[in-house]
Amino acid sequence: MKHSKAVKICGILVGMVLMLIIICNVVIVTASAGKCYDDLEAIPHNMYGLLLGTGRGSNPSPYYDARVQAAIDLYHAGKIDAVIVSGENLYDDYFEVDTMVAAMKEAGIPVQLVDPYGTDTYTSLRRIKAFDDYKNSSITIISQHFHNQRAIFYCKYLYGDMPVAAYNAADTDIWYWDIWRFFRESLARTKAVLMLPFIHRT
Repeated sequence: MKHSKAVKICGILVGMVLMLIIICNVVIVTASAGKCYDDLEAIPHNMYGLLLGTGRGSNPSPYYDARVQAAIDLYHAGKIDAVIVSGENLYDDYFEVDTMVAAMKEAGIPVQLVDPYGTDTYTSLRRIKAFDDYKNSSITIISQHFHNQRAIFYCKYLYGDMPVAAYNAADTDIWYWDIWRFFRESLARTKAVLMLPFIHRT
């Protein structure tokens, strides 16, 4: 009987966690509706493109090239005037920022600001808003669609009425990365919603 009761309790707890994850995912999707664009012609012009970092060390992320290309496409389409690069550049074998900056310069795209301390999505967005020169600047976030949705959610509470959109870089078709992304993003979205009471506008 004790074993049966323990199984039921575990089942209830697992169900509650799954329900929480589903609810948080719905909240993120709803909050980002109408702000994430696939079409270059449809996306509004914003002053800066915020290129969010992804790994380009000894084992490059499959998202890297697509994000870089998305930034290039936005600039050449006249949808942004310059790029802000934000990512993590804190370790010798993990250099997100340096390679992205080099790629922008090689493509002839002006880099307005480089932030090597964007250790996660929330930190990147919060730090950019903390710089006085960008408090009221319009921004287009550049990343993959699943990431952009969460970034837009953060922006709603960090940036208030500041104009923000997101441009969706091409996704990967590597199946095991899709599985990894699904689980990782589910937890990241849950964390984003749960930390909402601690998000303060700068």
